[in-house]
Amino acid sequence: MTKKETLLYLSSLVKERRNEVVEGMARGTDSFEAYQHACGQARGFDIVQMIISEIIQADKQKENNFDSSPTDTVISINKKGDK
Repeated sequence: MTKKETLLYLSSLVKERRNEVVEGMARGTDSFEAYQHACGQARGFDIVQMIISEIIQADKQKENNFDSSPTDTVISINKKGDK
């Protein structure tokens, strides 16, 4: 399993687990503390999901950067007054 496949699989597991927690919250909890705990779990899953998404996005950008050649961007470095 490649890194990307592993991250996508982990992402799907996190989404599934978060949905289970949210569904449990929708059914109701027996105390306010249990509700707060479930909210914390859902927020934690959101944070993990965000981190996974950022890693996947960074990998995509890294792949895109290798597609360009060094001559794709030309920068002119002139001193002030030089044209």
